[in-house]
Amino acid sequence: MKYKLLVMDIDDTLVHNGGGVSKENMDAIDRARKAGVYVTFATGRGYFASSHVWKQLGFSTYIINYGGALIMDSGTDEPFFVTELENRFVQEILKMADELRLHAHIYQGDCIIYEKAHEYATAYTSALNLPYRIDPDIRSKQWTDVPKVLIITEQERVAELLPMFEKHFADRVYVSASSPGFIEFNQLGANKGTAVKMLADKLGIKREETVTIGDNTLDFEMIKWAGLGAVVANGNEKLKSIADVITPSCQENGVSWLIDNYILGEN
Repeated sequence: MKYKLLVMDIDDTLVHNGGGVSKENMDAIDRARKAGVYVTFATGRGYFASSHVWKQLGFSTYIINYGGALIMDSGTDEPFFVTELENRFVQEILKMADELRLHAHIYQGDCIIYEKAHEYATAYTSALNLPYRIDPDIRSKQWTDVPKVLIITEQERVAELLPMFEKHFADRVYVSASSPGFIEFNQLGANKGTAVKMLADKLGIKREETVTIGDNTLDFEMIKWAGLGAVVANGNEKLKSIADVITPSCQENGVSWLIDNYILGEN
């Protein structure tokens, strides 16, 4: 078989609107695994939030979390790779968010922390069933072990804000977009592409044997790096411009189509 590793983004790629995995995608993933393909995820979600998905599928694997900042072994609940965003950058992002009147939060393990109550925080924690706490002193503390900072805003503002943040943090912090309205900040060099390469090396799988699929700029590096980089039809245009394959949309089970046509069908 030509392809031995499949790495999938979760939100708006494998699952739609924070829901579960469709039967079509579940069945296709099962066929791929039975054929000997190593199937896993690279997501902006944390480990606990992503567990809702991989537990539904019923298998243990290495999981790439926080956009490449963390790789966890779900069989042992132990990290294989960990990185963190320096406190000076965390504070700079939080300060900018406050000045722009944007909601921002940090992560400590699977708990999210933010300065004051916000409707976007409430929706986010409710959707992913995440623990959280409000800390009015968040911008005066020294934070360690922060895998990423997330800003949540109106979807239409991302086109304006993303390039502004990218320019401001150029060569200092990795900035990307994920779900609608989400702007993500990671340590420079910590992205899904470097994480997928690290995982492929650990598994002894070559670049040309690796398939990735995603939908937004958080997936850019892994789509570019893979032997076969696929983007769902509902994906970002920048991502589509580098894709080897455009699949049907997330709602139309693009993952299943990719598995049957390119991994098992080997088009």
